[in-house]
This record gives sequence, C-alpha cells and structure tokens, in this order.
Amino acid sequence: MRDLEYYKQRFYVFYNYLVKKQGATFLLEQTKELVDKAYEKKNKKRLSKIDKELDVWLREMLMPLEKDELLQILEKELYEDSEAIFLNKIEQVVSKGKINSKAEYEIVLQRVESIYDKKGSESEVKKLNRLLTDFHK
Repeated sequence: MRDLEYYKQRFYVFYNYLVKKQGATFLLEQTKELVDKAYEKKNKKRLSKIDKELDVWLREMLMPLEKDELLQILEKELYEDSEAIFLNKIEQVVSKGKINSKAEYEIVLQRVESIYDKKGSESEVKKLNRLLTDFHK
C-alpha cells in the first residue's frame, strides 16, 4: 500500500528531527545508509521493515513531548501526499471495475470505513461495497 517514496520521506522526517533534537548517532547514521541503499535498490520489503523499527523508536525511545511533536511533523509532511496517493489508488480500482489483489481489497475497505458515515458518500460506499463483495465471489 505504501510506496518507496513514502518510506524514504518518512525516514528523513524522523532522521532530521532526531538529529536536530539529539544529534547524529552511529545507529541513526547506519540506518540512514540502509534506507538509502534500500531505496536505491528499490527494496520495498527492507524499507517497510525499517519503517516498523521507526515506530518502535517512536514509542520507546522518545519522551512524550518529543513523540507528540514528531507525530505532528510526520502528519504535516506526509499526510497530504499519502492521502493523494491513497485516493489515486482508489480511483484506479474503481476505473478498472474490480479488485485484483488483497492489497487493493484492503485499500478499498479502508476507504469504505473512513467514509461510510459521512453525509453524501452513500453512492461511493455502495459502489465500493459492490467491488468488495465481487472480490469474494
């Protein structure tokens, strides 16, 4: 669901924040090298694993105020791009008229869950639910 750019951008937001607050560390610099190499080799699996480690760092290694501040920065830096990518993927599935993979299924399901109770979204929910149902046939 997430692409190489997202993982790289998310890491660099995290990296820049930590360098600014705590200074560069050996572990952080080593992780930066791994991210750059994985990105260069288009190794999405490696980037995804590193991204999960960032979440652990966020939960366990930052003070609550730092954590909140970093989450706000991540939201600001990544949300707009990731939301546009997400909506673009939904559009692609709808234009094809069917869901071709479990990943697409999850994206469509996530969209339905985010809009089902919003006024004026009934027709989109109905269309997306039809795609979800057809995927299971």
